[in-house]
Amino acid sequence: GIIVGGNIRCFLKLAGTDYWPDLTGKILLLEAYSGAVPQMVTFLNQLKQLNAFQKVSGILLGTFTKMQKENIVPKITDLVLKYAGESIPIAYTYEIGHGDVSKAILIGKEMHFHSK
Repeated sequence: GIIVGGNIRCFLKLAGTDYWPDLTGKILLLEAYSGAVPQMVTFLNQLKQLNAFQKVSGILLGTFTKMQKENIVPKITDLVLKYAGESIPIAYTYEIGHGDVSKAILIGKEMHFHSK
């Protein structure tokens, strides 16, 4: 599918503007450098209220640096499952975000994912 999103905090700044993308059938990429559970709950609630999880065909989670470094629980995957629901496909990668092994990803381009 086509990738939309990026850093969750920055992406949500587009809500309500002409720059907010049509999420229908897209893959929603989410990652973050900072923030803990209260901030992520706020961001995920906002995405839920925007009907983002009803529109996208899947979610790709990159690194959530602070949460991972500090081993914060609940983990981001658990929070996303809680707000997005269990019927939506969710993938996770350490290769997108602010990690040492991060790679570039093209927002707005068609991507094909293969399971191992």
